[in-house]
Formats: sequence, C-alpha cells, structure tokens
Amino acid sequence: MEYSQARKLILDPARVRSPRDKPHVEPGIRYARERWWKGATFIDLADSRQRAEVWCRDVAGLRVHGTTRRLPRVMFEDEERAQLQPYDDVPYDVPLWRDVTVHPDHDVSVQYALYSAPSVTCPPGTTLEARCDRALVKLYRGGDLVKVHPRKPKGGRSTDFDDYPPERTAYAMRAPDRIMSQAVKLGPAIGRLAERLLEGPFPWSKLRQGQKLLRLAERYTAERLDAACARALGFDLVDVRRVERILVLALEHEGQPSPPVDERVQPLPAGRFARPGSAFDHRFAVTQEIVP
Repeated sequence: MEYSQARKLILDPARVRSPRDKPHVEPGIRYARERWWKGATFIDLADSRQRAEVWCRDVAGLRVHGTTRRLPRVMFEDEERAQLQPYDDVPYDVPLWRDVTVHPDHDVSVQYALYSAPSVTCPPGTTLEARCDRALVKLYRGGDLVKVHPRKPKGGRSTDFDDYPPERTAYAMRAPDRIMSQAVKLGPAIGRLAERLLEGPFPWSKLRQGQKLLRLAERYTAERLDAACARALGFDLVDVRRVERILVLALEHEGQPSPPVDERVQPLPAGRFARPGSAFDHRFAVTQEIVP
C-alpha cells in the first residue's frame, strides 16, 4: 500500500482464493514461461535481462494478441506510453516496521537507537508501531501518528524534552547527582567524566550512559576505569562506549612510563630450574611478581 501511494498507483487486488478475479493476468505469465523461459539457456543474469528485453520487444510485442487482436507493441506506443508517469530515478525507500515498547524512561528503541515518546498518550509499557526509513522514525499508536523523529545511527538518541512528564523533572535532576556522587567515590577521573557526561539543561536523557559507566567499575575495577577515563578525557572523548573500548583493549596505561624494576632481581637463565624453597626459587617468584 505504501509503495502504491508513493508511486501514485491504483491497486486492483483480487479476492483471496478467487482465481476468476484475474483471468486476464495469468495467461501472460504462462505465455512468457512457455515461449521464452522454458528450455532456454542463459550465461548469467545480465544476459537473461538483455534477451528478455529483446524477446518482449520483437517477439511478444509484435504478435497478434488473442483478445485485443492487435499488436501489443503498437498499442503501447500509440495509447499507453503517454499515460505512464515519468521515473524520477530515486529508488523507493523501503520502510521498516517494528513493534516497540515504551521504556520507564519514556524512550523506545528502534534499530539500536533511542527515541522519546509522549508521556501523556504513551506511558511506560505502551506498545507502539515504529516506522523507520532513511530520514524519519514515526511512532504510531493504534494507527494514529503520535511522534516523528529524525533517524539516528546506531547508538544515537533523539529526545524531545516536552515528551517527559513535568512531575518527573525533580527526579530527573536528582538522579544525575546520585550518579556523579558515586562516580567521584570511584575515582577523580571517573567523577570528571561523569560531570562532563551529565552536564546540560536536561541530563536525564543520559542516565543510561551514566549507569553504564558505574557498571564498568564493577566489571574492570575502579582503578582501571579511572585510568581509562583519564585517558579518554585527555583526548576529549566524553563517550562511555569509547571508555569501554579502552578497557577491553587494555589501553588505559598506554603511553605512560612503566613502574621501576629492581635490576638485582633477574629471572633464571633458560634451562635452569630451582628447587622449591631454595634461593633461586625465591628469586624467581619475586621476579614473577615485579616483572609481568
């Protein structure tokens, strides 16, 4: 239906399980299958397309049609061509439809991006139909359009602050303060990154990233996270995903001087083994702890 509307076509559908509704369409398919496709050989898809065009123009188009008793090619040139709409050379933008649920933070997730939904008509838990194409994301409820957003890439976010309920404004301002206070306790660099992340007129829209930042400390330890945040801030990267990438690749200490190593402690030469409890055994154990 959307394609026909975009191309300004009129659909004339047949009824389900009613083959007599389209008797004049099916013979054309059988004619092409039996007279051109059946028994033919083709080199590749491009060859079959070229030969199909020649067959339609010079063979099927110049036969006497069984119903009209006219040549289809001549009838097309004389009467039908003038009725066709010109092609604008723009491929049809096929939309993607998804059923989505409004999250407690009044957002919906469409193709790995977040979009706000009106809290008045779409409270948390409401199921909506999302239609997205190259440019827009449209949210429908029961067939009625309730919100339009520009399309965002993966990880992006489109927020209309008017969609949030007024009574949640106080909570929206308190929650970022709680996240920042917890971040400061984990480390100074973590606190600075959280402050940069949640600054702005409406930090509620970035609460998910702030919560993810705190979870990284549980997964990778606060010391490593603090070093990764310091490295990210050094490059002016206020992005929790980039911080996580630094931790995954263990780049938080890259470029920093290595800790001093006691030159008196050296590993055993190759092929030498020490007896448990001996001086060599103690020296080897200390070396393993000092020199990773």
